[in-house]
Amino acid sequence: MAAKEYKIFSLEDDVTIQGILKGFLTRYMKDNQCVFKLSMFSDPVQGLFELTSNGNQYKVIFMDVHMPMLTGDEIYESLRHVNPDLLGRILFVTGFADDVASRFPNIELNVLHKPFKYDDFTTKLNFLLRD
Repeated sequence: MAAKEYKIFSLEDDVTIQGILKGFLTRYMKDNQCVFKLSMFSDPVQGLFELTSNGNQYKVIFMDVHMPMLTGDEIYESLRHVNPDLLGRILFVTGFADDVASRFPNIELNVLHKPFKYDDFTTKLNFLLRD
């Protein structure tokens, strides 16, 4: 039986967090016999362009909140108007969860709090990968 394959998008300006996400995804693939194709972005403008152009191909969207030029919550707001089908795929990866929650008080957001452990990561990822 072929392994399930998922396309994953990551928008994170911190290379250390990018490395942790990539490492955790690699471990998750081994633990769950699945395959990820990961597209990583550090520039929020390029990330927004990718999501508005090709966002439907991604099963999970990891997104930082505090980034230069454009914040994760601003990107979320843009996607609400351009492609709202993507919103449920977004997992905010942030140390500032209250900031994004206060911006969208009536929306239940998926948030992975920095710093995070592998178990927290897998719980959130399993939720987003459910069929």
